[in-house]
Amino acid sequence: MSRPYNKRYRKNYNKSKDERPAKKKKGYDDDDHPTCNTENEYDSDDESLNVYAFNNNNQPKPRYFGYKLYFDSEDIDDDELIIRINAAIKFMEKNPDIYASYLSAKQTGPAFNVNVDRFNNDEEFINEWSSFHIDLVESPCQTLNCLGLALYHVLAEFLQLPDLPMLRVKVFNQKPVVPSSDLKASSRGKLVATRGCVIRVGRPSYMCGWMLFSCKSCKAFQVVKQKDWLHTLPKKCKECSKCKFTPRLSSRHTKTTLFQVIKLQENLDNMQDDSGKMPRILEVELFDDLVRTCVPGDDVTVVGIIKARGIDDGIPKAKGKGKDLAMTNAFYIEAVSIVNNKNKSQTKSASGIELEDKDYKLIQNIESDPDNFPLLVRSLCPAIYGHEMIKAGLLLSLFGGTANESSRDDIHVLMVGDPGLGKSQMLQACARIASKGVYVCGNSSTSSGLTVTLSKEGGTNDFALEPGALVLADRGCCLIDEFDKMPTQHQALLEAMEQQTVSVAKSGVLCSLPARTSILAAANPIGGRYNPNKSVIDNLNLSQPLLSRCDLIFLLLDQPDREQDSLLVEHVMNARKGFQRAGNQLETQKTNLPSTSALVEHHSPIDDGLSLRERLSAANRRKDIIPQVLLRKYVAYARQYVKPKLTREAAKVLQRFYLKLREQTHIFGSLPVFHRQLEALIRLTEARAKLSLRLQTTEEDAVEVVEIYKYALSCVPKITLHSTLKNDGGKITANKVKAYIKILKDEVKSGVNRFTKTDLNELAIDNGILVDDFNSLIRKLNDQGILLKLGNDIYKFGGD
Repeated sequence: MSRPYNKRYRKNYNKSKDERPAKKKKGYDDDDHPTCNTENEYDSDDESLNVYAFNNNNQPKPRYFGYKLYFDSEDIDDDELIIRINAAIKFMEKNPDIYASYLSAKQTGPAFNVNVDRFNNDEEFINEWSSFHIDLVESPCQTLNCLGLALYHVLAEFLQLPDLPMLRVKVFNQKPVVPSSDLKASSRGKLVATRGCVIRVGRPSYMCGWMLFSCKSCKAFQVVKQKDWLHTLPKKCKECSKCKFTPRLSSRHTKTTLFQVIKLQENLDNMQDDSGKMPRILEVELFDDLVRTCVPGDDVTVVGIIKARGIDDGIPKAKGKGKDLAMTNAFYIEAVSIVNNKNKSQTKSASGIELEDKDYKLIQNIESDPDNFPLLVRSLCPAIYGHEMIKAGLLLSLFGGTANESSRDDIHVLMVGDPGLGKSQMLQACARIASKGVYVCGNSSTSSGLTVTLSKEGGTNDFALEPGALVLADRGCCLIDEFDKMPTQHQALLEAMEQQTVSVAKSGVLCSLPARTSILAAANPIGGRYNPNKSVIDNLNLSQPLLSRCDLIFLLLDQPDREQDSLLVEHVMNARKGFQRAGNQLETQKTNLPSTSALVEHHSPIDDGLSLRERLSAANRRKDIIPQVLLRKYVAYARQYVKPKLTREAAKVLQRFYLKLREQTHIFGSLPVFHRQLEALIRLTEARAKLSLRLQTTEEDAVEVVEIYKYALSCVPKITLHSTLKNDGGKITANKVKAYIKILKDEVKSGVNRFTKTDLNELAIDNGILVDDFNSLIRKLNDQGILLKLGNDIYKFGGD
């Protein structure tokens, strides 16, 4: 950058050396005053520059202490404004509990959270300030400043607290809660409440609220309020009326405030009619104590003031077509208060589902049904015929177990099978019914998309965290389809499936985010069809540590069955013709909730002597199902309020089954048996009790869970050595030699010790051992000493 032209400099340069003015010493000006190098000596003793100081005996007592922090001098003379401030002062005097914690510990910061209902329920306050509710929505800045000034005045005058910072009254529980998509241009400047999920959190920084300036000519100091956090210069110097100033950022009279930007994504409630919509994303600016109050994945309710980029933030527009740095219709929120809904247990559950009185009655009606388990299983995905035991396992995963310090409460389920059996459709049904569900497909997901992403903020060197599907599904369910198509992402799931956290260590950022979610996954075998002659691990592109974390593994095989196929055809044709509305999800959603009690009729209970699978199959005779909206509320209610405990009777049933399970070397084909299976059985039993809204598990719950687990084990076909020999052709392989030796041992045990070559050939053919050159097999066994030749074509078994 070139030096600007200075006439005075040019004039002095042309003079002779004697005519030039003497050089000034460094650090001093014409009046022998120190320059900015010693600025701290100037502002240290001048208390008039301290905007937080109010005890000044030289000045008359102000009408309101600290009014300069909230209003200008010309605004404080408004009669209507004075009435509002006086009403707010009386309210603060009557409610000392608002600032009691600040007086006792002084650790809560300069923010005081007050419920809006406290103002509306105070008759004296409303009589004096009748338009409070309208003013709070239409003029939130002035209304909140009145409340803050009233609190400041009470603490300063009556309690004699010197040097108070700027106090802010932050209201919460503002109603109604408006979706982000409903914010229009008319909402600018108003106080609104909206709800969403935090998808991005930036690093904290500092914003200047009051800045000290010094005049470049006379070095006089002046403190200027940075209104709306915009850089504002003094109009002119009070001493010399010049207009050039230098900011003094290092001065103690410059007051700064913590600042952070987060991004909020609206909730779509995971309903079917919302599919295909892009969720709206809003930026939220946090100040003071709101900084660091939320992490990515939190479900929060924000009360704030709507503002627009390019108008309220002071960002200029670049000249030229299509080069606007800020769009005038890009809204953002200046937050007033934030409520984290994960820790909120009121009429609205942590999932954001509101329960009304009629909903409680319908939930009680479902719970009182003697066969509520078959009813809920049939209502999960009525469009898919059969698979009752698999639906039961998925339903138990939606409810989850009881959390404790030693183990997780989430239940992970994996479905493996041939394509076209309805795995994806059952997952989508679980996503619609889950209190909080995130559905992803393995074909289009990455490791960072599942866990957490560390992205660089534009224009700075700071990094921000963006959560993935597992973090967004915290305290809910994450449903992953095409699980086998994402082999590189499986390692990222190991920590989330067991420790329920997602850790990130990149670019100097070390953090751990909660991921308390149940994973329901569906996978196809390698090659598209399941090979019964191979183990589960050999059929899948999944590792053993990942499979060991799954509580239930269901295998779905497409096996022809004339009876089942006829029932399936009848079910599909009835659904197409409109005779049976079970598969029509739109009809389920449009059902009038108050009249759904007719759908949950009480039928005669099914015979208790039947097994669980037989009971679930027999329940298909009933045509009534629970509507999807009501079923979702039932799941949310159970997860929020029902925390069952394991009883001794249920524990004995699980203990006996686990000890029998330990006698097996492997389950699900090739997985070893260890304590994870026992913890899975306990979680499933707690989920079964939670499904019936019971606070204690019963022996029947454990028996049903054991039956579901046995069904999952029985789905895996047993691998025999003879079955692996059918696809080897006519070649001599090691498996064929081992199988043939075992056959010869069985014949010797039966009493036969001598064989002719014809007998040996017939034994091989009868047991499925096909060899093109059988003589070569005989010679090989003779060389190894297993078959001893006694004479012409007569052999004796010589093995151990």
